[in-house]
Amino acid sequence: MKSLVTPALAGFAAFLAIGCAATNTTAPSTPPSATVKIQEWSAAYDVSAATGKGTLTFKGRNYPFTISGFGAGGTGVQKMSATGKVYNMNSLSDFSGTFSGISKGLTLIEGRMHSKLTNGNGVVMYIAGETEGLASATGVREFNVSLTN
Repeated sequence: MKSLVTPALAGFAAFLAIGCAATNTTAPSTPPSATVKIQEWSAAYDVSAATGKGTLTFKGRNYPFTISGFGAGGTGVQKMSATGKVYNMNSLSDFSGTFSGISKGLTLIEGRMHSKLTNGNGVVMYIAGETEGLASATGVREFNVSLTN
């Protein structure tokens, strides 16, 4: 008896690949509201988990934050160091929350990744960075971001 799981996963992977190709993960050329620096570690085998920390620079001040999340799509283990631009942020309280979006990247020892993530307050982060490890990170992601002291 043939399994329907493999064709279903292949179809879902194709859907993710098309969605990632159609999604612009490059920040606009307009000035951002803030910037971020992120260090993150992730592992994936069709389902991914990630954890990390970062610094938000908003109105000339630095604010530490943590980031953790899950996603669909991708395989492998990697460490990411990224910087990004933040848009549509009017106050510091707009930043914390759940960000979701699409990430794409490939790591073969060293690699690159790009993400566009949006939270419920309309804040958009465009992140680009370097990766280390062995991973394919194309897929849908959801991250919880919390400012820390």
